[in-house]
Amino acid sequence: MQSLVLSPHPALAPFVTGYWFVEDLADANQGRPIRTTPHANAVLTVHFGRPNADESGVAVPMVSLLGVQSRARTWHSGEGCYFVMVMLSVPGLARLFPQTGTDSRNNWLDVGALLGGRVTNYLSDDLIGAWQPDRVTRRLDAWLLGRLASRGPVAEFERFEGAWRTLRRTARIDAASAAVGVSPRQLERWFQLHIGQSPKQLICQERVIASLHATQTGTGDPLAGFSDQAHQIRSWRRYLGTTPGHYTQTPTSEIAQHFSGDSHFASVGLAHYL
Repeated sequence: MQSLVLSPHPALAPFVTGYWFVEDLADANQGRPIRTTPHANAVLTVHFGRPNADESGVAVPMVSLLGVQSRARTWHSGEGCYFVMVMLSVPGLARLFPQTGTDSRNNWLDVGALLGGRVTNYLSDDLIGAWQPDRVTRRLDAWLLGRLASRGPVAEFERFEGAWRTLRRTARIDAASAAVGVSPRQLERWFQLHIGQSPKQLICQERVIASLHATQTGTGDPLAGFSDQAHQIRSWRRYLGTTPGHYTQTPTSEIAQHFSGDSHFASVGLAHYL
């Protein structure tokens, strides 16, 4: 198995945290369960080989959008596994795929059904033709920048992005709503519409994933943001289905080892795999 994280074009930095490539053309991991974490990122995935299957055994679409998840999930890799994941920030999901929060929350969507088969097939064929990660990255940059340009600046999204920045910094909904001049109720409506989660839920998930990242990499404080260890344990059990103690005693999955050792992964502070 090979993995790689590449950075997007600087203009995409507020919307895309990275392009994550996973390749297992030798089928070393075929059929093995892969567990992913809940976090505040959504994931646009384009498969170059046979798509992965979800817990129920259903193959995901060649181009799929996985919205914000509130629980750990299990996937099974297919034969000739090779795919790229566009890791979308909260503003990225809202700006690039607006009003999909309710449908994509804890679910994957067929991007062809969202954007039309012609657009999706062009994107898929273009990336498969590029094949190499550096070339795929350039073409993803072009496609995403074109999508942003075609939508143009929208005041609501700019305020939404400002609210998210304040929320991440302060963890206070009242401060986030005041920073952009809307009521807490309006802010809640924006998050439910575009993300499918409340601001409070997202902050709780980010806290847990930061704790997991610190545990995986040995950097930072796994207890940061929690009132005490009992609070940390309850949150881990709720969102990850395990406890910190049990997790540290369990061998880390191969794919989590790949990404936790990547320098870009470490700088982003995002744990996607258990």
